[in-house]
Amino acid sequence: MAGEGQILRNARVDKGWSLTQAEEVTKIRIRYLEALEEEAYHILPGDTYTKGFLRTYAKHLGINPEEVLEHYKALGQQQEKPLPAEPAPPLSRRRPQWIKPVLVAVTGVVALVVVIGIASLSKHPGTTIAPEDIVTPLPTTPQEEVVQQPENTPPPDNTPPAQTSPSNPQNVIAQENEGLVAQLVFSQPCWIRVNVDGQFAFEGTFTQGATKELKAKDQIELVTVGNAGGLTVTLNGKTWPSLGAQGQVVNNIILKKDSANQISLLP
Repeated sequence: MAGEGQILRNARVDKGWSLTQAEEVTKIRIRYLEALEEEAYHILPGDTYTKGFLRTYAKHLGINPEEVLEHYKALGQQQEKPLPAEPAPPLSRRRPQWIKPVLVAVTGVVALVVVIGIASLSKHPGTTIAPEDIVTPLPTTPQEEVVQQPENTPPPDNTPPAQTSPSNPQNVIAQENEGLVAQLVFSQPCWIRVNVDGQFAFEGTFTQGATKELKAKDQIELVTVGNAGGLTVTLNGKTWPSLGAQGQVVNNIILKKDSANQISLLP
């Protein structure tokens, strides 16, 4: 027996209507008309619209709408018959291999904790210490060790002894050294070359605020001073006059013990 879709298509063809003409008469879109004739009801908006479209289409084609709806309902009942459910595959009850060792280990740890707890309680019967009752002592500042003095011993005198300062430290240096002691104080950057007792001692540039001490047996020779105004010389505790002006270059300044009151310039 033909279905409702085939019945509708045959009736439309007998009338000589195309789908476009059927759309104009029924006011149902061509897409839905095709779905009705092909029984593709999933394209339609829902069961209520499907029944309404079938009834309208059948009326315009001159077919009994109830006959068409009976075919539609019969098709729906066939589709609604439940299919026999397939038995679900049995779940595997086999446990993973790693579960057993883990359970054994956890059980052992729990047993050990219980034994330790029982042993602790047996050592101190009647007392229960809660974790919140345990107080960690705060670090304290180390206390100074107090040395107890004998009762008959007088307390030590903490008064610092009076310091006797020498009348002149530079004179003391001069007295301790039988030769020459020269102090070079650089108030400005200065390049200098020095010989001590006829031997080369050093050369270089000194920055502002630098100092240099020289010791010699017989003489100290300032071979070259690149900035005479930036150098102050003290020989055996006595400050010498300025060696020159700022930026002036002087050469061959001889410092001797027996001529501390003058500067000897070699030709």
